Amino acid sequence: MRSAKIRATNHLQHQLLVSIEKMPPPYRFAWRNFLFGNLPSVFEQSSAYQDWRKACAFFIDNRPSSIHIIDLEKIASPTTSPSKKIAIHAHIFYLDLVPQLVALLSQFPLPFDLLISAVDATNEELLRSQFHGLAQLQALHIRITPNRGRDLGPMLYAYGKDLLQYDCIAHVHTKKSVATNAIGNLWRDYLWKGLLSNQQERIPKIIELLSTYGLIYPQKFPLIDVQNCQWAQNLAGAHDLCNKLTVPQPPDGYIEFPAGTMFWANPQALKPLLNYPFTPSDFDLEQGQSDATIMHAIERSLAHIAQAQGYPIGLLRYPSAISYYP
Repeated sequence: MRSAKIRATNHLQHQLLVSIEKMPPPYRFAWRNFLFGNLPSVFEQSSAYQDWRKACAFFIDNRPSSIHIIDLEKIASPTTSPSKKIAIHAHIFYLDLVPQLVALLSQFPLPFDLLISAVDATNEELLRSQFHGLAQLQALHIRITPNRGRDLGPMLYAYGKDLLQYDCIAHVHTKKSVATNAIGNLWRDYLWKGLLSNQQERIPKIIELLSTYGLIYPQKFPLIDVQNCQWAQNLAGAHDLCNKLTVPQPPDGYIEFPAGTMFWANPQALKPLLNYPFTPSDFDLEQGQSDATIMHAIERSLAHIAQAQGYPIGLLRYPSAISYYP
């Protein structure tokens, strides 16, 4: 009787694991999370489930005390407008996405400077004409950079130390994620709206929170596999980076970081990074790499650097009754 039950459980496990693999990637991880979360006894012997439980242990059960999930809907709006010097850095690579970014920034409720980096000098006047009329725009800066370091490189070697003069900074870019284009547009929209939309007065709330938090960004996009939220091939690069910045070395394993590389920050939390004299030659030549470059190491190190400066990390809760995290 017992052996029959074990065979039945193993058969069910196999069928359900196959169903996860057959599910299209945009929905595979949510389906896996649902099955593993609701049928743990079926999967407890599988390596996939054991890996998933390790992720749950880090991101949910034993989340570091310096990482907080923030529900902006439950936070009261500031009674007075935050008096902060705000900069938004936008790396513009895909011009066709500029109107969407302009539309979001046209609703930005507070005065801000816009710092643009772009790789083609012939687009400078076009960019200037599209952004210059924004109601709250105080100053517009456009710097042409080499196509090295994707969005992070230009932020650091074109504007790094300049960002330290601000109280709050945002970093966004015209993300398409061509390698994962089935979800690229959804992912970008999720990050842009989470960071720049002022629905329910999100922006003043975020700016106020940055008096305490070093980084604020949306929770991991639910269609991205939590297994990607590890150092993996980037640990050696992170160690080299931390040595340069005189920041303590990070431990291996799962990590919290702004996947997609868009965020709000208190510049003081990233001071070692912003102060470092990066040049274009510090960054890899663009060859469509999907991992293991200095850009990937920096992306995964952002929260670690902020925490090393004594700042907590704020994750903007994914707006769903169903938990996709991890």
